[in-house]
Amino acid sequence: MFRNNAPDSKPSSFPLPTDKPEVAALWQEVFNDSGEFVNLFFSRVYKPGNTLVRKKDDRIIAALQMIPYEIKTANGILPSAYLCGVCTHPSERGKGVMKTLMAEAMEVMRQKGYSISILIPAEAWLFDFYKKFGYSYPVNYGVETYFPDRQPASPDYTFIECTTDKYFPYFDRKQRERPCAVMHDAYDFETIIRDLAYDGGNAWIALRGNNPVGMAFSKPGTGNEIVIKELLYDSLPVKESLIRYMLHRYNARTAEVRVPLSAEENARRKNRPYGLACILDRRISGISDIHMALMLD
Repeated sequence: MFRNNAPDSKPSSFPLPTDKPEVAALWQEVFNDSGEFVNLFFSRVYKPGNTLVRKKDDRIIAALQMIPYEIKTANGILPSAYLCGVCTHPSERGKGVMKTLMAEAMEVMRQKGYSISILIPAEAWLFDFYKKFGYSYPVNYGVETYFPDRQPASPDYTFIECTTDKYFPYFDRKQRERPCAVMHDAYDFETIIRDLAYDGGNAWIALRGNNPVGMAFSKPGTGNEIVIKELLYDSLPVKESLIRYMLHRYNARTAEVRVPLSAEENARRKNRPYGLACILDRRISGISDIHMALMLD
């Protein structure tokens, strides 16, 4: 239990196992996500020990998730928490409930020994809200746009859909080449693939012979385009072939490829950050160019 600063409500706590349906129902009501996504999250990701709730009259009125991740930084690979599912019941908004819950979550994450916390604000105004709790480091990505051409994908490569964690070792090797990035383990890798499938997307592997040389995680955009949420490759010809293959396969008008972007470049472009990071351990530095992709956002 934690301190109680909100009137007429119980102190925040970790939920009971029997609270899971109520936490899921609150998530669904606030975010209006698909039933498939909510079922995926609460069957594979949700854990009571990573969740903080506030109750009023024995009813859950607010909740948030603190999902463990590792983040590779200049200080090494650090234990971190992805803050998501931050929600308050519509009838309880404007009463300071979430402000109190967030303050308690920051305390819990420090007690658990997390060095960094990351999040993706659901709305523009929330960037200022989260900054009050120390989320002041921007997490950025840029977008490269590609158009179809008449050239076929290179015959040097074959392309297959990735539906299991068979090619996780390749993914893991490539993600660890990034200087500062959120790491995904094999279980998370499988969850990502399932999440893409619910969005009508796919993970694709480029093979040269029997060896993986590239990987793309894609889903349909809002128009006639394909969005590539993460693209990993051993060489530029592999990158170009993967993009060309997906443009032709999906008969897409454009391919929008998300790529790492430095904080300096993002500021120059005057882009709003994709997400925010907070340093929980004051001994940590060097996260200004942190890369975050394939999150369940």
